Amino acid sequence: MESSTVTTKTNEKIGFQMLVIILGVFMAVLDTSIVNVAIPKMMTIFGVNESSIQWVVTAYTLTVGSIIPVTGYLGERFGYKRVFMVALTIFTIGSGLCGAAWSNSSMILFRIIQAIGGGALMPISMAMVTRMIPKEKRGMAIGVFGIAIMFAPAVGPTLSGYITEYLDWRLIFYINVPIGIADVFLAYFFLKNSEVNLTKKFDLLGFILSVVGFSTLLYGFGEVPDHGWNSTDVIPFLVIAIISLTLFIFRELNIDEPMLDLRLLKNTGFSFGLLLIAVTSIMLLGVLFLLPIFLQNIMGFSAMRTGIILLPQALVAGALMPVAGILFDKVGIKPLAGTGFLIMAIAMFFMIHISEQTAMSTIILLLMLRSAGIGITMMPLQANGLNQIPDNMEAQGTAILNAVNQIANSFGVAWLSLLLSQRSKIHFSADASHLSIFSQPVTQFMQKIQAYGHLKGMSVTQAKSLAIRFFQGQVQLHSIVQAIDDIFYVLTFVAIGAALITFLQRDKKREAS
Repeated sequence: MESSTVTTKTNEKIGFQMLVIILGVFMAVLDTSIVNVAIPKMMTIFGVNESSIQWVVTAYTLTVGSIIPVTGYLGERFGYKRVFMVALTIFTIGSGLCGAAWSNSSMILFRIIQAIGGGALMPISMAMVTRMIPKEKRGMAIGVFGIAIMFAPAVGPTLSGYITEYLDWRLIFYINVPIGIADVFLAYFFLKNSEVNLTKKFDLLGFILSVVGFSTLLYGFGEVPDHGWNSTDVIPFLVIAIISLTLFIFRELNIDEPMLDLRLLKNTGFSFGLLLIAVTSIMLLGVLFLLPIFLQNIMGFSAMRTGIILLPQALVAGALMPVAGILFDKVGIKPLAGTGFLIMAIAMFFMIHISEQTAMSTIILLLMLRSAGIGITMMPLQANGLNQIPDNMEAQGTAILNAVNQIANSFGVAWLSLLLSQRSKIHFSADASHLSIFSQPVTQFMQKIQAYGHLKGMSVTQAKSLAIRFFQGQVQLHSIVQAIDDIFYVLTFVAIGAALITFLQRDKKREAS
Protein backbone atom coordinates (compact mmCIF):
# COMPACT_ATOMS: atom_id res chain seq x y z
CA MET A 1 0.00 0.00 0.00
CA GLU A 2 2.83 2.37 0.95
CA SER A 3 4.66 1.51 -2.27
CA SER A 4 1.54 2.28 -4.32
CA THR A 5 1.14 5.67 -2.59
CA VAL A 6 4.80 6.57 -3.22
CA THR A 7 4.49 5.57 -6.88
CA THR A 8 1.36 7.70 -7.29
CA LYS A 9 3.05 10.74 -5.71
CA THR A 10 6.13 10.21 -7.88
CA ASN A 11 3.99 10.04 -11.03
CA GLU A 12 2.11 13.19 -10.00
CA LYS A 13 5.40 15.01 -9.42
CA ILE A 14 6.78 13.91 -12.79
CA GLY A 15 3.51 14.93 -14.44
CA PHE A 16 3.75 18.42 -12.95
CA GLN A 17 7.40 18.71 -13.98
CA MET A 18 6.37 17.74 -17.53
CA LEU A 19 3.71 20.45 -17.50
CA VAL A 20 6.28 23.09 -16.46
CA ILE A 21 8.65 21.99 -19.24
CA ILE A 22 5.95 21.75 -21.92
CA LEU A 23 4.64 25.25 -21.10
CA GLY A 24 8.08 26.75 -21.75
CA VAL A 25 8.56 24.79 -24.97
CA PHE A 26 5.09 25.68 -26.21
CA MET A 27 5.85 29.41 -25.95
CA ALA A 28 9.19 29.03 -27.74
CA VAL A 29 7.74 26.96 -30.61
CA LEU A 30 4.69 29.22 -30.86
CA ASP A 31 6.91 32.23 -31.52
CA THR A 32 8.39 30.60 -34.63
CA SER A 33 5.02 30.95 -36.41
CA ILE A 34 2.95 33.53 -34.55
CA VAL A 35 4.96 36.51 -35.87
CA ASN A 36 4.39 35.82 -39.58
CA VAL A 37 0.78 37.03 -39.67
CA ALA A 38 1.71 40.32 -37.99
CA ILE A 39 4.51 41.09 -40.49
CA PRO A 40 2.35 43.37 -42.74
CA LYS A 41 1.26 45.36 -39.66
CA MET A 42 4.89 45.78 -38.56
CA MET A 43 5.85 46.98 -42.05
CA THR A 44 3.28 49.77 -41.75
CA ILE A 45 4.15 50.70 -38.16
CA PHE A 46 7.93 50.74 -38.72
CA GLY A 47 7.74 52.14 -42.27
CA VAL A 48 10.00 49.51 -43.87
CA ASN A 49 9.83 47.33 -46.96
CA GLU A 50 9.45 43.56 -47.19
CA SER A 51 13.18 42.78 -47.43
CA SER A 52 13.86 44.75 -44.22
CA ILE A 53 11.00 43.31 -42.18
CA GLN A 54 11.94 39.76 -43.22
CA TRP A 55 14.94 39.99 -40.90
CA VAL A 56 12.51 39.91 -37.97
CA VAL A 57 11.86 36.28 -38.93
CA THR A 58 15.32 35.47 -40.33
CA ALA A 59 17.22 36.74 -37.28
CA TYR A 60 15.17 34.49 -35.00
CA THR A 61 15.71 31.42 -37.19
CA LEU A 62 19.48 31.97 -37.55
CA THR A 63 19.95 32.54 -33.82
CA VAL A 64 17.97 29.43 -32.89
CA GLY A 65 20.02 27.35 -35.34
CA SER A 66 23.26 28.74 -33.92
CA ILE A 67 22.41 28.19 -30.24
CA ILE A 68 21.14 24.59 -30.49
CA PRO A 69 24.56 22.85 -30.88
CA VAL A 70 25.95 24.36 -27.67
CA THR A 71 22.99 23.33 -25.48
CA GLY A 72 24.43 19.88 -24.79
CA TYR A 73 27.54 21.42 -23.24
CA LEU A 74 25.51 23.98 -21.27
CA GLY A 75 23.25 21.31 -19.77
CA GLU A 76 26.17 19.14 -18.68
CA ARG A 77 28.30 22.01 -17.39
CA PHE A 78 25.72 24.11 -15.53
CA GLY A 79 22.80 21.72 -14.95
CA TYR A 80 19.59 21.31 -16.93
CA LYS A 81 17.29 23.06 -14.45
CA ARG A 82 19.54 26.13 -14.26
CA VAL A 83 19.92 26.36 -18.06
CA PHE A 84 16.16 25.88 -18.54
CA MET A 85 15.39 28.71 -16.12
CA VAL A 86 18.00 31.06 -17.62
CA ALA A 87 16.81 30.29 -21.17
CA LEU A 88 13.18 30.84 -20.18
CA THR A 89 14.10 34.12 -18.46
CA ILE A 90 16.00 35.37 -21.54
CA PHE A 91 13.08 34.36 -23.76
CA THR A 92 10.59 36.17 -21.52
CA ILE A 93 12.71 39.34 -21.36
CA GLY A 94 13.17 39.18 -25.14
CA SER A 95 9.40 38.84 -25.62
CA GLY A 96 8.73 41.92 -23.49
CA LEU A 97 11.35 43.91 -25.40
CA CYS A 98 9.86 42.81 -28.75
CA GLY A 99 6.47 44.07 -27.63
CA ALA A 100 8.03 47.45 -26.80
CA ALA A 101 10.10 47.68 -30.02
CA TRP A 102 10.01 51.17 -31.56
CA SER A 103 11.72 50.42 -34.90
CA ASN A 104 12.58 47.56 -37.21
CA SER A 105 16.21 47.58 -36.04
CA SER A 106 15.21 47.36 -32.38
CA MET A 107 12.75 44.57 -33.19
CA ILE A 108 15.49 42.55 -34.94
CA LEU A 109 17.83 43.00 -31.95
CA PHE A 110 15.13 41.99 -29.46
CA ARG A 111 14.15 38.98 -31.59
CA ILE A 112 17.78 37.80 -31.39
CA ILE A 113 17.63 38.06 -27.58
CA GLN A 114 14.32 36.18 -27.60
CA ALA A 115 15.78 33.48 -29.87
CA ILE A 116 18.81 32.90 -27.61
CA GLY A 117 16.40 31.75 -24.92
CA GLY A 118 13.93 30.07 -27.27
CA GLY A 119 16.62 28.16 -29.14
CA ALA A 120 17.97 26.61 -25.94
CA LEU A 121 14.56 25.66 -24.52
CA MET A 122 13.70 22.87 -26.96
CA PRO A 123 16.84 20.68 -26.73
CA ILE A 124 17.32 21.30 -22.99
CA SER A 125 13.66 20.44 -22.31
CA MET A 126 13.85 17.24 -24.33
CA ALA A 127 17.05 16.24 -22.52
CA MET A 128 15.31 16.82 -19.18
CA VAL A 129 12.37 14.65 -20.20
CA THR A 130 14.59 11.79 -21.35
CA ARG A 131 16.58 11.96 -18.10
CA MET A 132 13.56 11.89 -15.79
CA ILE A 133 11.68 9.08 -17.58
CA PRO A 134 12.90 5.44 -17.74
CA LYS A 135 13.49 4.12 -21.25
CA GLU A 136 10.61 1.66 -21.09
CA LYS A 137 8.15 4.56 -20.48
CA ARG A 138 9.88 7.22 -22.55
CA GLY A 139 7.63 6.86 -25.61
CA MET A 140 4.53 8.13 -23.83
CA ALA A 141 6.44 11.00 -22.17
CA ILE A 142 7.95 12.21 -25.45
CA GLY A 143 4.53 11.77 -27.07
CA VAL A 144 2.99 14.14 -24.52
CA PHE A 145 5.97 16.48 -25.00
CA GLY A 146 5.29 16.41 -28.75
CA ILE A 147 1.85 17.97 -28.34
CA ALA A 148 3.52 21.36 -27.85
CA ILE A 149 5.72 20.86 -30.91
CA MET A 150 2.77 19.99 -33.16
CA PHE A 151 0.04 22.18 -31.72
CA ALA A 152 1.99 25.44 -31.33
CA PRO A 153 2.87 26.00 -35.05
CA ALA A 154 -0.72 25.22 -36.06
CA VAL A 155 -2.44 27.48 -33.53
CA GLY A 156 0.11 30.29 -34.04
CA PRO A 157 -1.34 31.81 -37.24
CA THR A 158 -4.92 31.60 -35.89
CA LEU A 159 -4.03 33.24 -32.59
CA SER A 160 -1.85 35.85 -34.28
CA GLY A 161 -4.57 36.59 -36.84
CA TYR A 162 -7.14 37.20 -34.12
CA ILE A 163 -4.81 39.36 -32.01
CA THR A 164 -3.63 41.40 -35.01
CA GLU A 165 -7.14 41.91 -36.41
CA TYR A 166 -9.11 42.58 -33.24
CA LEU A 167 -6.61 43.57 -30.54
CA ASP A 168 -3.04 44.98 -30.57
CA TRP A 169 -0.31 43.16 -32.53
CA ARG A 170 2.16 43.81 -29.68
CA LEU A 171 0.17 41.37 -27.54
CA ILE A 172 1.63 38.46 -29.53
CA PHE A 173 4.85 39.22 -27.62
CA TYR A 174 3.50 40.63 -24.36
CA ILE A 175 1.36 37.53 -23.79
CA ASN A 176 4.57 35.54 -23.18
CA VAL A 177 5.68 37.75 -20.29
CA PRO A 178 3.25 36.77 -17.50
CA ILE A 179 3.27 33.12 -18.60
CA GLY A 180 7.08 33.10 -18.76
CA ILE A 181 7.45 34.68 -15.30
CA ALA A 182 5.02 32.17 -13.79
CA ASP A 183 6.79 29.26 -15.46
CA VAL A 184 10.22 30.41 -14.18
CA PHE A 185 8.90 30.33 -10.60
CA LEU A 186 7.26 26.95 -11.16
CA ALA A 187 10.53 25.61 -12.59
CA TYR A 188 12.45 26.88 -9.55
CA PHE A 189 10.18 25.10 -7.09
CA PHE A 190 9.30 21.89 -8.95
CA LEU A 191 12.13 20.93 -11.32
CA LYS A 192 14.95 18.85 -9.90
CA ASN A 193 18.59 19.87 -10.01
CA SER A 194 20.87 17.63 -12.05
CA GLU A 195 24.52 16.76 -11.58
CA VAL A 196 26.99 19.17 -13.15
CA ASN A 197 30.41 18.55 -14.64
CA LEU A 198 32.47 21.47 -13.38
CA THR A 199 35.61 20.24 -15.14
CA LYS A 200 34.04 20.12 -18.60
CA LYS A 201 35.95 22.41 -20.97
CA PHE A 202 34.32 24.76 -23.44
CA ASP A 203 35.30 24.17 -27.06
CA LEU A 204 35.52 27.81 -28.19
CA LEU A 205 36.80 27.04 -31.70
CA GLY A 206 34.09 24.41 -32.18
CA PHE A 207 31.47 26.91 -31.03
CA ILE A 208 32.68 29.57 -33.48
CA LEU A 209 32.75 27.08 -36.37
CA SER A 210 29.25 25.81 -35.53
CA VAL A 211 27.78 29.33 -35.27
CA VAL A 212 29.31 30.37 -38.61
CA GLY A 213 28.40 27.06 -40.26
CA PHE A 214 24.79 26.75 -39.08
CA SER A 215 23.91 30.43 -39.50
CA THR A 216 25.28 30.65 -43.06
CA LEU A 217 23.66 27.32 -43.98
CA LEU A 218 20.23 28.41 -42.71
CA TYR A 219 20.59 31.86 -44.29
CA GLY A 220 21.60 30.30 -47.61
CA PHE A 221 18.57 28.00 -47.51
CA GLY A 222 16.40 31.01 -46.69
CA GLU A 223 17.56 32.84 -49.83
CA VAL A 224 16.92 29.90 -52.16
CA PRO A 225 13.17 30.58 -52.72
CA ASP A 226 13.85 34.10 -54.01
CA HIS A 227 17.13 33.54 -55.89
CA GLY A 228 17.56 29.82 -56.67
CA TRP A 229 20.39 27.44 -55.82
CA ASN A 230 22.80 28.88 -58.41
CA SER A 231 22.47 32.52 -57.35
CA THR A 232 25.40 34.61 -56.13
CA ASP A 233 23.12 35.49 -53.19
CA VAL A 234 23.09 31.82 -52.15
CA ILE A 235 26.31 30.09 -53.25
CA PRO A 236 28.80 32.11 -51.10
CA PHE A 237 26.82 31.38 -47.94
CA LEU A 238 26.49 27.68 -48.73
CA VAL A 239 30.23 27.47 -49.52
CA ILE A 240 31.10 29.13 -46.19
CA ALA A 241 28.65 26.77 -44.46
CA ILE A 242 30.17 23.65 -46.03
CA ILE A 243 33.74 24.72 -45.16
CA SER A 244 32.83 25.74 -41.59
CA LEU A 245 30.77 22.63 -40.87
CA THR A 246 33.41 20.34 -42.38
CA LEU A 247 36.04 21.88 -40.08
CA PHE A 248 33.56 21.67 -37.20
CA ILE A 249 32.93 17.96 -37.80
CA PHE A 250 36.67 17.24 -38.10
CA ARG A 251 37.39 19.08 -34.85
CA GLU A 252 34.54 17.50 -32.88
CA LEU A 253 35.64 14.01 -33.91
CA ASN A 254 39.25 14.62 -32.88
CA ILE A 255 39.18 16.28 -29.47
CA ASP A 256 38.63 14.69 -26.07
CA GLU A 257 35.82 17.00 -24.95
CA PRO A 258 33.80 18.07 -27.99
CA MET A 259 31.08 20.68 -27.71
CA LEU A 260 28.80 18.43 -29.75
CA ASP A 261 29.73 14.75 -29.65
CA LEU A 262 29.25 13.74 -33.29
CA ARG A 263 30.58 10.26 -32.54
CA LEU A 264 26.96 9.44 -31.71
CA LEU A 265 26.33 9.42 -35.46
CA LYS A 266 28.34 6.21 -35.69
CA ASN A 267 25.35 4.56 -34.05
CA THR A 268 23.38 3.40 -37.09
CA GLY A 269 20.08 3.23 -35.20
CA PHE A 270 20.44 6.83 -34.07
CA SER A 271 21.54 7.99 -37.54
CA PHE A 272 18.67 6.18 -39.30
CA GLY A 273 16.31 7.80 -36.82
CA LEU A 274 17.68 11.25 -37.64
CA LEU A 275 17.16 10.63 -41.35
CA LEU A 276 13.53 9.65 -40.81
CA ILE A 277 12.95 12.54 -38.40
CA ALA A 278 14.26 14.92 -41.09
CA VAL A 279 11.84 13.41 -43.62
CA THR A 280 8.94 13.78 -41.18
CA SER A 281 9.87 17.43 -40.58
CA ILE A 282 9.85 18.09 -44.32
CA MET A 283 6.47 16.38 -44.65
CA LEU A 284 5.09 18.45 -41.77
CA LEU A 285 6.54 21.84 -42.74
CA GLY A 286 6.07 21.22 -46.46
CA VAL A 287 2.30 21.07 -46.27
CA LEU A 288 2.12 23.85 -43.66
CA PHE A 289 4.10 25.95 -46.16
CA LEU A 290 2.07 25.02 -49.27
CA LEU A 291 -1.50 25.07 -47.93
CA PRO A 292 -1.51 28.74 -46.82
CA ILE A 293 -0.35 29.67 -50.34
CA PHE A 294 -3.23 27.68 -51.82
CA LEU A 295 -5.86 28.86 -49.34
CA GLN A 296 -4.88 32.55 -49.32
CA ASN A 297 -3.53 33.20 -52.84
CA ILE A 298 -5.82 30.85 -54.77
CA MET A 299 -8.97 30.61 -52.64
CA GLY A 300 -8.71 34.16 -51.31
CA PHE A 301 -9.14 33.25 -47.63
CA SER A 302 -7.90 35.47 -44.83
CA ALA A 303 -4.96 34.42 -42.67
CA MET A 304 -7.29 33.81 -39.75
CA ARG A 305 -9.67 31.60 -41.74
CA THR A 306 -6.66 29.72 -43.12
CA GLY A 307 -5.48 29.12 -39.56
CA ILE A 308 -8.90 27.79 -38.57
CA ILE A 309 -8.87 25.38 -41.52
CA LEU A 310 -5.41 24.12 -40.51
CA LEU A 311 -6.35 23.73 -36.84
CA PRO A 312 -8.18 20.34 -36.91
CA GLN A 313 -5.08 18.55 -38.23
CA ALA A 314 -3.08 19.81 -35.24
CA LEU A 315 -5.75 18.52 -32.86
CA VAL A 316 -5.59 15.09 -34.50
CA ALA A 317 -1.79 14.90 -34.25
CA GLY A 318 -1.84 16.21 -30.69
CA ALA A 319 -4.39 13.59 -29.64
CA LEU A 320 -2.47 10.74 -31.29
CA MET A 321 1.04 11.58 -30.07
CA PRO A 322 0.55 10.29 -26.48
CA VAL A 323 -1.27 7.22 -27.84
CA ALA A 324 1.61 6.58 -30.23
CA GLY A 325 4.03 6.96 -27.33
CA ILE A 326 2.20 4.29 -25.32
CA LEU A 327 2.15 1.95 -28.32
CA PHE A 328 5.85 2.56 -28.96
CA ASP A 329 6.68 1.46 -25.42
CA LYS A 330 4.85 -1.81 -26.18
CA VAL A 331 5.49 -2.65 -29.85
CA GLY A 332 8.57 -0.65 -30.91
CA ILE A 333 9.17 1.65 -33.85
CA LYS A 334 8.59 -0.37 -37.04
CA PRO A 335 4.79 -0.87 -36.89
CA LEU A 336 4.18 2.75 -35.89
CA ALA A 337 6.58 4.60 -38.19
CA GLY A 338 5.93 2.28 -41.15
CA THR A 339 2.16 2.68 -40.81
CA GLY A 340 2.49 6.42 -40.22
CA PHE A 341 4.52 7.03 -43.36
CA LEU A 342 2.09 4.93 -45.42
CA ILE A 343 -0.84 6.99 -44.06
CA MET A 344 1.04 10.16 -45.05
CA ALA A 345 1.63 8.72 -48.53
CA ILE A 346 -2.09 7.93 -48.97
CA ALA A 347 -3.07 11.44 -47.86
CA MET A 348 -0.49 13.03 -50.17
CA PHE A 349 -1.68 10.88 -53.09
CA PHE A 350 -5.27 12.08 -52.75
CA MET A 351 -4.10 15.68 -52.32
CA ILE A 352 -2.44 15.53 -55.75
CA HIS A 353 -5.78 16.42 -57.31
CA ILE A 354 -6.87 19.36 -55.15
CA SER A 355 -7.97 22.45 -57.07
CA GLU A 356 -10.05 25.60 -56.68
CA GLN A 357 -13.17 23.42 -56.92
CA THR A 358 -12.17 21.02 -54.13
CA ALA A 359 -14.52 21.23 -51.14
CA MET A 360 -12.96 22.60 -47.97
CA SER A 361 -14.31 19.63 -46.03
CA THR A 362 -12.32 17.31 -48.32
CA ILE A 363 -9.11 19.29 -47.79
CA ILE A 364 -9.63 19.32 -44.01
CA LEU A 365 -10.22 15.55 -43.95
CA LEU A 366 -7.11 14.88 -46.05
CA LEU A 367 -5.05 17.14 -43.78
CA MET A 368 -6.39 15.27 -40.75
CA LEU A 369 -5.46 11.94 -42.36
CA ARG A 370 -1.94 13.17 -43.11
CA SER A 371 -1.66 14.58 -39.62
CA ALA A 372 -2.69 11.22 -38.16
CA GLY A 373 0.31 9.70 -39.93
CA ILE A 374 2.61 12.37 -38.49
CA GLY A 375 1.05 11.96 -35.05
CA ILE A 376 1.91 8.26 -34.83
CA THR A 377 5.35 8.71 -36.42
CA MET A 378 7.15 11.82 -35.19
CA MET A 379 7.62 11.35 -31.45
CA PRO A 380 8.15 7.55 -31.52
CA LEU A 381 10.98 8.19 -34.00
CA GLN A 382 12.55 10.66 -31.59
CA ALA A 383 12.06 8.36 -28.59
CA ASN A 384 13.53 5.42 -30.53
CA GLY A 385 16.52 7.47 -31.66
CA LEU A 386 17.29 8.62 -28.12
CA ASN A 387 16.88 5.06 -26.84
CA GLN A 388 19.82 4.03 -29.03
CA ILE A 389 22.37 6.18 -27.20
CA PRO A 390 23.97 5.77 -23.74
CA ASP A 391 22.15 7.18 -20.71
CA ASN A 392 24.78 9.85 -20.07
CA MET A 393 24.56 11.24 -23.63
CA GLU A 394 20.95 12.50 -23.66
CA ALA A 395 21.98 16.16 -23.81
CA GLN A 396 24.29 15.56 -26.77
CA GLY A 397 21.68 13.40 -28.50
CA THR A 398 18.86 15.94 -28.14
CA ALA A 399 21.15 18.76 -29.34
CA ILE A 400 22.01 16.79 -32.50
CA LEU A 401 18.37 15.81 -33.02
CA ASN A 402 17.16 19.41 -32.74
CA ALA A 403 19.95 20.68 -35.01
CA VAL A 404 18.92 18.15 -37.67
CA ASN A 405 15.28 19.21 -37.25
CA GLN A 406 16.16 22.88 -37.73
CA ILE A 407 18.21 22.16 -40.85
CA ALA A 408 15.51 19.87 -42.27
CA ASN A 409 12.84 22.53 -41.72
CA SER A 410 14.88 25.22 -43.50
CA PHE A 411 15.95 22.91 -46.30
CA GLY A 412 12.39 21.65 -46.78
CA VAL A 413 10.92 25.13 -47.16
CA ALA A 414 13.77 26.17 -49.51
CA TRP A 415 13.46 23.04 -51.64
CA LEU A 416 9.66 23.15 -51.89
CA SER A 417 9.61 26.91 -52.52
CA LEU A 418 11.99 26.54 -55.44
CA LEU A 419 10.12 23.50 -56.73
CA LEU A 420 6.87 25.47 -56.57
CA SER A 421 8.42 28.35 -58.51
CA GLN A 422 9.97 26.11 -61.18
CA ARG A 423 6.92 23.91 -61.71
CA SER A 424 4.52 26.89 -61.85
CA LYS A 425 6.68 28.49 -64.58
CA ILE A 426 6.69 25.25 -66.56
CA HIS A 427 2.90 24.89 -66.28
CA PHE A 428 2.36 28.56 -67.11
CA SER A 429 4.37 28.20 -70.33
CA ALA A 430 2.56 24.99 -71.24
CA ASP A 431 -0.89 26.45 -70.56
CA ALA A 432 -0.09 29.68 -72.39
CA SER A 433 1.07 27.75 -75.47
CA HIS A 434 -2.14 25.68 -75.54
CA LEU A 435 -4.53 28.54 -74.83
CA SER A 436 -4.80 31.00 -77.69
CA ILE A 437 -6.46 34.32 -76.93
CA PHE A 438 -8.14 33.93 -80.34
CA SER A 439 -9.89 30.66 -79.45
CA GLN A 440 -13.64 30.93 -78.99
CA PRO A 441 -13.86 30.14 -75.23
CA VAL A 442 -11.02 32.54 -74.40
CA THR A 443 -12.43 35.22 -76.71
CA GLN A 444 -15.85 34.99 -75.01
CA PHE A 445 -14.20 35.12 -71.58
CA MET A 446 -12.16 38.21 -72.48
CA GLN A 447 -15.18 39.91 -74.05
CA LYS A 448 -17.00 39.59 -70.72
CA ILE A 449 -14.06 41.17 -68.90
CA GLN A 450 -13.89 44.00 -71.46
CA ALA A 451 -17.62 44.59 -71.07
CA TYR A 452 -17.11 44.85 -67.32
CA GLY A 453 -14.32 47.39 -67.94
CA HIS A 454 -16.63 49.46 -70.15
CA LEU A 455 -19.26 49.50 -67.39
CA LYS A 456 -16.60 50.89 -65.04
CA GLY A 457 -15.88 53.75 -67.47
CA MET A 458 -12.71 52.36 -69.06
CA SER A 459 -11.67 53.13 -72.62
CA VAL A 460 -11.49 50.36 -75.23
CA THR A 461 -7.69 50.12 -74.80
CA GLN A 462 -7.92 50.05 -71.01
CA ALA A 463 -10.66 47.41 -71.05
CA LYS A 464 -8.66 45.21 -73.43
CA SER A 465 -5.54 45.59 -71.25
CA LEU A 466 -7.62 44.64 -68.19
CA ALA A 467 -8.93 41.52 -69.97
CA ILE A 468 -5.43 40.40 -71.00
CA ARG A 469 -4.03 40.93 -67.48
CA PHE A 470 -6.96 39.11 -65.93
CA PHE A 471 -6.57 36.22 -68.36
CA GLN A 472 -2.84 35.97 -67.62
CA GLY A 473 -3.59 36.09 -63.90
CA GLN A 474 -6.04 33.20 -64.16
CA VAL A 475 -3.51 31.13 -66.10
CA GLN A 476 -0.88 31.96 -63.45
CA LEU A 477 -3.17 30.89 -60.61
CA HIS A 478 -3.97 27.63 -62.40
CA SER A 479 -0.25 26.98 -62.94
CA ILE A 480 0.38 27.43 -59.19
CA VAL A 481 -2.35 24.90 -58.39
CA GLN A 482 -0.76 22.43 -60.83
CA ALA A 483 2.67 23.05 -59.26
CA ILE A 484 1.29 22.37 -55.77
CA ASP A 485 -0.22 19.13 -57.08
CA ASP A 486 3.20 18.18 -58.48
CA ILE A 487 4.81 18.72 -55.08
CA PHE A 488 2.21 16.52 -53.41
CA TYR A 489 3.11 13.89 -56.00
CA VAL A 490 6.80 14.14 -55.01
CA LEU A 491 5.96 14.04 -51.29
CA THR A 492 3.91 10.88 -51.87
CA PHE A 493 7.02 9.07 -53.07
CA VAL A 494 9.11 10.60 -50.27
CA ALA A 495 6.67 9.13 -47.73
CA ILE A 496 6.70 5.73 -49.45
CA GLY A 497 10.52 5.76 -49.46
CA ALA A 498 10.55 6.64 -45.75
CA ALA A 499 8.18 3.73 -45.03
CA LEU A 500 10.59 1.35 -46.77
CA ILE A 501 13.60 2.78 -44.91
CA THR A 502 11.73 2.29 -41.64
CA PHE A 503 12.02 -1.46 -42.02
CA LEU A 504 15.81 -1.09 -41.93
CA GLN A 505 15.48 0.31 -38.40
CA ARG A 506 16.40 -1.91 -35.51
CA ASP A 507 14.06 -2.11 -32.55
CA LYS A 508 16.71 -1.69 -29.94
CA LYS A 509 14.74 -1.29 -26.75
CA ARG A 510 17.15 -1.10 -23.88
CA GLU A 511 16.23 -1.70 -20.32
CA ALA A 512 16.33 1.20 -17.95
CA SER A 513 19.49 1.32 -15.98
